[in-house]
Amino acid sequence: MSMCRPVVSGIAAGLLLVSLAAPAVAQTPEAGCSVPRLVATGGPTPASAETLAVRWTGYSNFELAFGSQVVLLDAYFDRGSTYPPLGFTASDVVRANVILIGHGHHDHMADAASIAVRTGATVVGAPVTTEKLLTQRVAASQVHTVVGKGGERLRFEGFTVEPILGRHGDPPADVRTAFGEALQRTAPKPTAEQAAEQRAIRERGTSDPRITTEGTIAYVITLDNGFRIAYRDTGGAVTDIERTAMARIGRVDLALMATSASYLTNLTTAQALEYQRTYRPSIYMPAHHDAPINDLWRPTEPLFQALKAVDPALSTVSRGYREPACFDTRQRVH
Repeated sequence: MSMCRPVVSGIAAGLLLVSLAAPAVAQTPEAGCSVPRLVATGGPTPASAETLAVRWTGYSNFELAFGSQVVLLDAYFDRGSTYPPLGFTASDVVRANVILIGHGHHDHMADAASIAVRTGATVVGAPVTTEKLLTQRVAASQVHTVVGKGGERLRFEGFTVEPILGRHGDPPADVRTAFGEALQRTAPKPTAEQAAEQRAIRERGTSDPRITTEGTIAYVITLDNGFRIAYRDTGGAVTDIERTAMARIGRVDLALMATSASYLTNLTTAQALEYQRTYRPSIYMPAHHDAPINDLWRPTEPLFQALKAVDPALSTVSRGYREPACFDTRQRVH
């Protein structure tokens, strides 16, 4: 197919329908593309099986809903009382077919086990991630371990998944120290109850040092009609394995990419540009840019401006918690 670039074809009552073809007449909003409620928690699905609804739910969590499938990317919803509320809890999630976990830190997998037990979803992750899952009452038959070094293809109803070994984000020590000290001086001290709450949440993840180099997985998700989605849940440097995989794959239609934890705009922008060069997306959605302390969200507009300076036709999409962005998957860039 000849390459087409994305344009926003309609925005109304919360509907964002992105088409990769020529501009279309704004469409009447339908519930699956306008209601800010996850399909996983009982919300409506898109009317067309060719429509992909993407909902961001904080940090690097996304819900992908298309056809009969509900795919969760990471699972960290019960974040604690120091975080902005997401508008639902992990116990509200009653439907999921697959959960893809990028890495095993608690702020990416803390609710994966309880959701998997309740929904029967297949959970995919690196060895260090699945080791932790198997200590949390998840049936071994639901857990699929991947290493991301090539040759792995997971087939599900309506889509396939290729895991690719990435690297966890590691901000420069001087930047991390400076921001950490400033936050400690200015943030309210947590109560004893809040501290206990966070300890319990951290226990549902792992801090194994293997996460940095062998426990972080990027995923390329290909719908049966060919529409491709890249997902990376941490803002680490691109690996040679990622570059090799993407040289073979070519490019993706939609990139869901974590913002680097380096805080400084020049550093977070440089990392976003590396993702752009590697995955060559037509549509870019940020992740991991919200924060619990002092509302220190990582700005996304500087990233968008830098990305568009390289590719003026790039479409950038950023939504609030649970707000759907819908994409017509019949049009593709590859």
